[in-house]
Amino acid sequence: MAKSLISYFSQGGTTAKVAESIAIGLRRKGYEVDLYSLKEKQPPDLSGYDLLGIGSPVYFFRPPFIVTDYLKSLPDLGSLPTFTFVLHGTYRFDTIKSIRRVLARKGAREAGYFHCHGADFWLGYLKEGYLFSPDHPTPAELSLAEDFGSQVAGSVAGKPYSLAEEDRPPTFVYRLQRLFLNQWCAEQVYSRMVKLDKEKCDACGLCMKMCPRSNIHEDKDGYPVWGRNCLLCLTCEMKCPKDAITTPINWSLIRPLMKYNVRHASRDPSLDHVRVTHSKGRTQRILREPSTLPGGVQDGHK
Repeated sequence: MAKSLISYFSQGGTTAKVAESIAIGLRRKGYEVDLYSLKEKQPPDLSGYDLLGIGSPVYFFRPPFIVTDYLKSLPDLGSLPTFTFVLHGTYRFDTIKSIRRVLARKGAREAGYFHCHGADFWLGYLKEGYLFSPDHPTPAELSLAEDFGSQVAGSVAGKPYSLAEEDRPPTFVYRLQRLFLNQWCAEQVYSRMVKLDKEKCDACGLCMKMCPRSNIHEDKDGYPVWGRNCLLCLTCEMKCPKDAITTPINWSLIRPLMKYNVRHASRDPSLDHVRVTHSKGRTQRILREPSTLPGGVQDGHK
């Protein structure tokens, strides 16, 4: 029986849903599929696998650092068939291209790629009152993901596969944001700028529990302390029930960029959005019957 490994990062669960849907399609074609979340544990080595899938949300118009670090760690793939899938709340731009290029340099043979929308619980947008791609991925998108899994199996088996055109790169303003929010800046600058209001903090430990890289530790008094392995997901601030954490997203330099992104995405007829409020770790819709949305930075993160 052919065997596939699907390694993915899922902050709030939507990329995981797509990964499982793709796995269903592969299993229909006789594959044994192992799913590994980069948030939970390091995937095994690739010996014994006939196919590798890489799944990622879009963070700052590129893959999050946890995904790029995993890609860099891969050995020479020796023509191993691979596929890629990404979720995006607004614009994916050339996120898939960046993953495909690394895999190609590692010697992989491309067998397909897939993308769909994912609910965009990015704090910068929530603070501006917008949730993009709510309720995505939809059942229809998950069904397409299942079909994609079956198509990948067919491609590996020898059915014709032609490389699709690469996605367009980001325009100047988005490239500038990607430059300012790079990994070095995140780890060496922004992670040092997180502020904690100890008068508000009750040392509940939720920020430490939710951090996808275990980058937050407690001091001798039980208060959180940030390390230098930050993804800039801002889950710590977004989930804090006391509003005790302030991250660089609140800087006067950053907020105009968030406003720019929201203005453009909210006027794009190809994108769904709802108006929301966010406070004390809770996001609520406001333009229809109020309902509390699940917490956590979900997978179309920009």
